[in-house]
Amino acid sequence: MKKVVFIAAVAAVASSCVGPKATEAEVEPLRIAVFVGDGARNMGAYRWLEIATTAENVEATPVDGAAIRDGALDGKDVVVMPGGKASVEALDLGDVGREKLKAFIRNGGGYIGTCAGCYLVMQPAGGVRKNYLGLIPYTDGTSGGKADLNIAFNKKATELAGIKKGVCKVRYSGGPVPKHTGTEVEGSHIEVVGTYAGDVNISSKPRKSFSGNPAALAGTVGKGRLFVFTVHPESDVDDHHLIRGALKYVTGGREVKWAYPQRKPGQLVVGFMCDDSLGPETARLAQGLLRSREFDVVPLNAQVISEGALKHIDAILAPANAGKVDSKAGLYGDNAGRTKEFLGRGGRVFAWGNAAERAKKYESGVTVVADGKEALARLRAFASEPVPAPVAMPAKAERPIKAAFYADNGGAQYNVASMLKFSPEYEVVPLSASDIAAGALDGNDLLLMPGGLSSTEFKTLGPAGQDAVRRFVRGGGRYYGICAGAFLVRQADVGLGLVPFKDDKPEHYRGWAPMKIRFTEDGKAAFPESDEVRTVMYWGGPVFVPGDPVEDADVKVLARYDGQLINTSSAKPVKPMVGKGAFLGGTVGKGKVYAQGPHPEMWESNYDLVKAGFKYLTGVEPTPQCRARRRGTKSVLAKLSHDGTSKAQMMFFLDRLLVDDGLDVASCRQMDNNMLPHAEIFVVLQPTKDVCKLSGGGKSEWTPAVKSFVRGGGKIVLLADTDEERKAAASLEGAKIVGTYDEVMEAIHE
Repeated sequence: MKKVVFIAAVAAVASSCVGPKATEAEVEPLRIAVFVGDGARNMGAYRWLEIATTAENVEATPVDGAAIRDGALDGKDVVVMPGGKASVEALDLGDVGREKLKAFIRNGGGYIGTCAGCYLVMQPAGGVRKNYLGLIPYTDGTSGGKADLNIAFNKKATELAGIKKGVCKVRYSGGPVPKHTGTEVEGSHIEVVGTYAGDVNISSKPRKSFSGNPAALAGTVGKGRLFVFTVHPESDVDDHHLIRGALKYVTGGREVKWAYPQRKPGQLVVGFMCDDSLGPETARLAQGLLRSREFDVVPLNAQVISEGALKHIDAILAPANAGKVDSKAGLYGDNAGRTKEFLGRGGRVFAWGNAAERAKKYESGVTVVADGKEALARLRAFASEPVPAPVAMPAKAERPIKAAFYADNGGAQYNVASMLKFSPEYEVVPLSASDIAAGALDGNDLLLMPGGLSSTEFKTLGPAGQDAVRRFVRGGGRYYGICAGAFLVRQADVGLGLVPFKDDKPEHYRGWAPMKIRFTEDGKAAFPESDEVRTVMYWGGPVFVPGDPVEDADVKVLARYDGQLINTSSAKPVKPMVGKGAFLGGTVGKGKVYAQGPHPEMWESNYDLVKAGFKYLTGVEPTPQCRARRRGTKSVLAKLSHDGTSKAQMMFFLDRLLVDDGLDVASCRQMDNNMLPHAEIFVVLQPTKDVCKLSGGGKSEWTPAVKSFVRGGGKIVLLADTDEERKAAASLEGAKIVGTYDEVMEAIHE
């Protein structure tokens, strides 16, 4: 392996110490090989490639098993083995490749593995795991599910890698739960630097929690260094400090920095399909796009598309991949309808190789090309075509269903209100808590109580508002509650007591994860077109169990949790969820209630459940024609929250931001730093404490990504209408501070 060499003479130091600081010009480039062969699954490999390609003073080389067998690791400093499927990665390496990889590490190379890359270095076992490398004295325990899990990093993480001691929330996707074999491996010295401080189990079968087991390991293997994660720190910008720490450790102290590709005004937004293993040729194409920054490139896979990503894409590159592009991948299978909608509004797909075979099924909008070079030429030509005219908003029905939307402290789910905004059959009527208390529900057909914080919603409504909601429902109104709004109807000190159910506490301490639900017989009747079992996003919502009878209520469980979420955010165990209520529905007095514990509205693939919920309540299904991106429009990310929401903010978002022909608007409640690089303008409509977070005046986990956004040319428009907010915002470099919604629009269109 070619070592990192300081050109200036330096004194020899112990292997555990960092050498004297040198300027970038004095240090040879760090040479990183990123495995992109079979088994290195799509998005993770792309993210690692993005990090290595955009890093300062780094030479990134995509490699597969064949390249490694041919000596591609010679002269490299670090090899990265992404997540995916370790047994397939091992097969792609082959006997010779596995031996060369082991020799690379033992002779002084650095190794970083995530998920599958962690599995790969464990001890071999029978069956598919027989080809593991056996470099560390650990084997795999029981695991399962996907979630954002709490991982606790210890003092060793700080000592070895500079990773701050404490808990980080990191993406988990079926990674290993390492268990020590009891026998050391000669030449290896491995430390536990992080442990699981949360757990997840999507199966309906209970099992022992894996909280407290290793989640990150680091140490020496022969002359080399190894740092492996069971989780996916590459998935989220907020976790990239963990990758910096891992690189620092395996290189003996090298500080590595990278800048995220920032969208430029007017750029074409190009989705890059990562259906399966990228392979070196496709990976090199991706590198070229990342380096040139000619387009705003967004990696796509089946999950990202199902969440609604195509609404914000102009064109798609569907390249030849190392693996098989099958009927259920990315653009196909369950996403076929979304792909047809994308093509129908003028989007284009440029496909070649094995990806082209599936793409040919679409009658128009797909261009089959010979290779990536031709695809880029066609893409550039497409970018120069005239921009299509904006699509007119659908005309409202003569007598639309009036859906009052709670728009006050505690509420947050704007995408449901947006769905109704663009549905001819419905009219959205934002109401504040004081409006509701004053009788503004009269004349409305339905009340939509969104997710957020139920205790805040309850407190903000106050006794008069709470009574108004009860009267509205019992008098014949319809009630649609999501998560916090579902909590609100339960029996509790901070509940309306409309249904004969209570929550199986603890309420908000179960965490965040995709969960399976199973419809009951009543649910099948209410949702006749849905599969019996569905996967939906769970985000700390209610788990319903029977409470006291309610005299005028006939409410049934429509769906039950079919997974055994343990606790993603704490090592403290909670009660099992499986078999308990997830969706409720039925009559209360003359009215009707529908309550969803999880969040089907978070993924576009579950919008059918949301629409069916409205039909269950009113007999009329909304047919949203949501605005999709029009080529040439400005990309805006709007930061909204359940803490500080107001009626005015909600009306501004619905009636001005969303309907502006010149804007492509995405919104986030929790800060999503992965979305920032793909926005031109960041609009912040927040209370004081969140402005302080952005400016670094409080807990400043957002600050690095926001600063990177500004350095890359991004524009921040910040609504600050109090002296305290203006003072906090003044320290946020590059922000345009305004005091009114009119000024927000003026700043966006400057």
